[in-house]
Amino acid sequence: MKILTLCHPTQGGSGVIASELAMAMARKGHEVHLLSRERPFRLMEDSFVRFHAIPEIDYPLFERSPEDLCLANKIADLVDGEGIEIIHAHYAIPHAIAAILARQMLDSRDIKVLTTLHGTDIMLVGVRPELRRICAWALEESDSTTAVSTWLADLTQADFPDLPRPRVIHNFVDPARFHAEQRASLPADGRFRILHASNFRTIKRCGDVIRIFAGIRARYPEAILTLLGEGPDLEHTLAIADELGVAHAVEWKGTIPSISRHYRESHLFLLPSEYESCSLVAIEALACGTPVIASAAGGIPEVVTEDVGHLVEVGDVDGMIAAALDLLGNPQAWQARSDLGKARIKGHFSMERALSLYEANYERLLCPGALPHTEREEA
Repeated sequence: MKILTLCHPTQGGSGVIASELAMAMARKGHEVHLLSRERPFRLMEDSFVRFHAIPEIDYPLFERSPEDLCLANKIADLVDGEGIEIIHAHYAIPHAIAAILARQMLDSRDIKVLTTLHGTDIMLVGVRPELRRICAWALEESDSTTAVSTWLADLTQADFPDLPRPRVIHNFVDPARFHAEQRASLPADGRFRILHASNFRTIKRCGDVIRIFAGIRARYPEAILTLLGEGPDLEHTLAIADELGVAHAVEWKGTIPSISRHYRESHLFLLPSEYESCSLVAIEALACGTPVIASAAGGIPEVVTEDVGHLVEVGDVDGMIAAALDLLGNPQAWQARSDLGKARIKGHFSMERALSLYEANYERLLCPGALPHTEREEA
């Protein structure tokens, strides 16, 4: 198959999953192209995926380059020049819309469009009055839609009741990189390493990460917090660390393409988000044997269960501190959650399982009726 992947290049889960899926499909022998503003940080230079950048226009009439139109035009060029059969759009806006526009320009329904919803394209963008109609049109015109969690599929159906419910294919991890070999055991001296990784947006509640860590450090003064990623709330987050007197114990590492080592060196992962559709960082942490303290919101409970971490109500900082201290102070409970987390990801969020679901979807689009509708189509 000849597949064109469209995604954002940022460190959010959608760009990571799009890159991981593209590389995995390429390793299976498919011809895969990826189109984005810039090379996604998880797209390895030595992968078999052919990367293309969206062109920019520098013209005085435009305050900024009309990226959506340039994207649609480039899609049409790639379909024409490379014989693309399937366009996989990660995000309805702008990727699915640009893909459908390109298909209309080429006047060919033979080009199939699969749209994967990741959350904010529905939660924060698609339901806005300014964009609701065009988002609904993009979903209606897509040949197939998938969502990364049952929660998101249900939400999409509720917001757009006249459209088919998306198939559910959860996020996944590559076991060759995200594993628990040589992971750090729970230290007896209280020198715990706490981890948080995100794009530092408001919904991540990064200030709560610092407050939780401060509560942990009050009991264990040798604890260290590592922050990975960057975003608009990073400066404010670091300012809170300074206000609470824990800035000297907070390490900010920025955006790191390969973070599995940090998971394996950490003893807890903090995820106090307002919601997550299907938290990729939680999946990665659990795959590396790191228990997760998280909000019981959105699709998080589909990933984090009480036997692999703790779930607490959004904004309950004291509850998250208590949960963290409970685990860090109980080596047997911590080890049990570490072991069960690894098993849970292997059983429910494996790359092999997700690839089979996506590949079956691709094949169904290209050869309708060739594959039976089986339970493996649903996650």
